[in-house]
Amino acid sequence: MATMATGAEGRGVARFVLVSLLAAAALLAPRGLAESEGRFTAAGQEEAACPGVDCLDPVQERRVSRLERHLFARMTGLDPALHEDLARAILSESAAAQLDPLLVLAVIEVESGYDPSAVSAVGALGLMQLLPATLRREAAGRGGEASAREGPVANVRAGVRYLRRCLRSYPDLDVALMAYNAGPNRLHAWLQAGAVPFEVRGYARRVLAGQDRLRRSLPGVSAPLLAELGPRDG
Repeated sequence: MATMATGAEGRGVARFVLVSLLAAAALLAPRGLAESEGRFTAAGQEEAACPGVDCLDPVQERRVSRLERHLFARMTGLDPALHEDLARAILSESAAAQLDPLLVLAVIEVESGYDPSAVSAVGALGLMQLLPATLRREAAGRGGEASAREGPVANVRAGVRYLRRCLRSYPDLDVALMAYNAGPNRLHAWLQAGAVPFEVRGYARRVLAGQDRLRRSLPGVSAPLLAELGPRDG
């Protein structure tokens, strides 16, 4: 028992010495090196003080803010509280689907002109113009019906998932956009016949042109790798 006590005391002394040496090294470290590594900046101190899951990523928050301002300018009749919800939905769903969020925004622009109440001649609904059956299928598993306030957000989430599904069927982005617009089965029949309608091919061109414009007007919203590489299957 005496031997065990002596061993514990020895370990305690050794730990105290180690901690003291580390503290002294930190105090004597050159400030230039610490600052060059970016570990003692104000941002670094905030991150160190807030390691939990509820902490906000400043880069992501800037992306949300830019996208929110863009939506506010184009959806003036919408409940202002929804602009942030929509911005976060676009960014989170795009990240999960490995899509450029500005591609999603371009689809919204072409499909509905940012009108959450838009209804097409064939009954497609909302910002991303989804047929009711498609909306229900893509929203399945989200837990119940969306409330009226969550309607545009649910529409966007379902629309991004449907676009990802089209990309899995047709990995070429132009063709995937045609499938999104016309429906994968109808597009497949047109491709087999070698006769895709001009307006469907033009739809893909308009979306991609819109994405390019948005990249110039909303710098920093696209994730860098997605902006450079485009969508990929994960």
